[in-house]
Amino acid sequence: MTDTPDHFCPGCGVARKSFPRYAWHFCNDCCEQATDGSGRQVECTNVSMSGGFQWRYVGTGDWTTCRGLYCYILNRDVYLTEARFGGIVAQPLLSRYRATDTEGLFKSIDIRKD
Repeated sequence: MTDTPDHFCPGCGVARKSFPRYAWHFCNDCCEQATDGSGRQVECTNVSMSGGFQWRYVGTGDWTTCRGLYCYILNRDVYLTEARFGGIVAQPLLSRYRATDTEGLFKSIDIRKD
């Protein structure tokens, strides 16, 4: 058995437990640094104990419910969404990733251009 961690946060490099479903996820401290394209900080949470995803700008009162959020963490393109059994997960994207699920009733929101 080894003490070497299975995974490192792509934002800060802290050792994390590996999850095959989210092979390259950010740590919670890095997730708290999520911003839009102009640097405004955002926060995300589940809608209820049953799940769902919602976000808002820090310091505002209105939550927006959606499928997920394209934003930045430490100037990296990321996608924040609901984790399978609750909580929020952030994973890095290729820098040229074009969001294709931003239309329709159950859409994701891209705030990288704001």
